[in-house]
Amino acid sequence: MVLPYEEICDLSNIVIRAEKADSVSKPSEGQIAVWRRLQWANALIMSRFRRDLAVFGLTIEEFDVLVHLAWAPGGALPLQELVASMVLGDAISRSGLTRMLDRMVKDGLIRRELNGSDRRRFDVSLTPQGRARFDQVWPPHEDGISRYFVKPLARAELDRLGRILGTLIEANEAAINDDRR
Repeated sequence: MVLPYEEICDLSNIVIRAEKADSVSKPSEGQIAVWRRLQWANALIMSRFRRDLAVFGLTIEEFDVLVHLAWAPGGALPLQELVASMVLGDAISRSGLTRMLDRMVKDGLIRRELNGSDRRRFDVSLTPQGRARFDQVWPPHEDGISRYFVKPLARAELDRLGRILGTLIEANEAAINDDRR
């Protein structure tokens, strides 16, 4: 069965159908097509961000660290909390993360220190140089968010996409939390 293009591209249709389904069933061709489009859109946008950040000598993973620390109270987070909050935290191995943080320390962007109340844990914080780099990179990154994501969509589409992604995040965070118990 071939679905019309509009139905294939309408993510809300899939979410509504999924809510009505009593059990998990094999995805339809149309649902798989939408899944592939979601993956492709994400890959294209992230590729553009990677190129933009490379101009500033940063990987997207390093920028992810800078963003979370810049937005954290006091510019610092416990290492575990930082890793858990990173968008790309699952995409990097523990040893890869350690090497990346070591490079960022060497480059003067972050500081790693033993936690004052639990000496088994580390806190990661922005240095003044790391804050300056974030402040330099954020405006062009924010412009990229506008160009790559906001401007191509109408306001109603953004609102609808926000609700749809919220539903997917909620469903998958709950499943991950259940798996950890």
